[in-house]
Amino acid sequence: MNNSKYNEDFSTLILINRIVYHDYFLFLIIAGTCGNLLTAITLLRAKLRKYTTCQFMAVCTLLNIGVLLTNTMNMLLSVGYGIHFRSLFDLGWCRVNVFIAQWIRGMASWFLVIVAFDRFRQSKIIRRTPARDQRTVSHTIIITSLLLLITNLHYLLFTGEQVPLSNKTLFLACIFHKNSENPAQRFFASTNAWQELVTIIIVPCILTLILNIFIIKKSFLNPTNNEHLKSRSKSRTRRVTTMLLTSNIGFLAMVAPAQIFIALLFDPELGVETPSIHKSFMIKVAIFQCLINTYYAASFVFCFASSSIFRREIKKLLHKRYKPKHGINRGISGPLSSHEIRPFLLQTQISIANGSSNSRITEYALERTNPIRATQSTIEGDTPTEH
Repeated sequence: MNNSKYNEDFSTLILINRIVYHDYFLFLIIAGTCGNLLTAITLLRAKLRKYTTCQFMAVCTLLNIGVLLTNTMNMLLSVGYGIHFRSLFDLGWCRVNVFIAQWIRGMASWFLVIVAFDRFRQSKIIRRTPARDQRTVSHTIIITSLLLLITNLHYLLFTGEQVPLSNKTLFLACIFHKNSENPAQRFFASTNAWQELVTIIIVPCILTLILNIFIIKKSFLNPTNNEHLKSRSKSRTRRVTTMLLTSNIGFLAMVAPAQIFIALLFDPELGVETPSIHKSFMIKVAIFQCLINTYYAASFVFCFASSSIFRREIKKLLHKRYKPKHGINRGISGPLSSHEIRPFLLQTQISIANGSSNSRITEYALERTNPIRATQSTIEGDTPTEH
């Protein structure tokens, strides 16, 4: 009786969890991985690669793939399919998985700050990336990676603990347990939510917002006057800037509010004391998780919708429709044949054209020589013969 009543009360939550974590997250992982990979390849093409902003954005899309394959995949397996992937093996497996997932999340957040700062620096003087800046991206990746490895080291050292279940079996809980006998576990269990909120969400969001305001002012409201540059180059730079701003606004609108809500209100023991409140909270969490993980899968949508130069590069990459060369070839190759498909016809046409031009020259030469010969014969005929 109690179980049937429990199922009736939580039927809505079970249905939402199935739709969100079982079906929608699977779609996000597949579509987001393919779309982000295509976005990174496009941003690294020759026309866009000369901008360091596009190079940084390509790194951001690859990091978003990492978030999908770690955090999103973990929620898909644990909530959607009931497979606790991080708890399948020993404590080392648990800690390595959590450490990599948190490190990638931090990298994805802070690289938005880095790419915004790079665009702000470039917006002062609109110019192409000089040769000496080609190593900037690689050096930035190395330094940021090392810093975030240090700040997330506690996940590798203290995460996870064996906890007893109701049937007296042990389960590897891959979290910081606040009732643990280990003082480090208790400390990080009470402070980790705030540490994540500050280092991964609040500080990157504030810095990104400030930099975006200055970027809009420098690039659109009060643009730098570069008389030596062509208008086409300026327009292309503005399209790259618009593409970056769209991605940053997506992070500020979709990820930041949802993550703040989850971090501030989450309590693991909420469902034990008040099941109805826990049900309402978990429904809200599922909706906010949709927003968070949709952002990490939507890099292609942001770039494609905001930048015409990105759409042109996608068209070139996928369809290979380059403009045909106009000029002499059009006059030589007729409408019924293509010199690329039928080279022997091209040779025949060229030989005919050369032959016709040569025949006209020959006729003209003959017309010039015939009167001369006639004149000479007349003169010879009129001249008297000496005896």
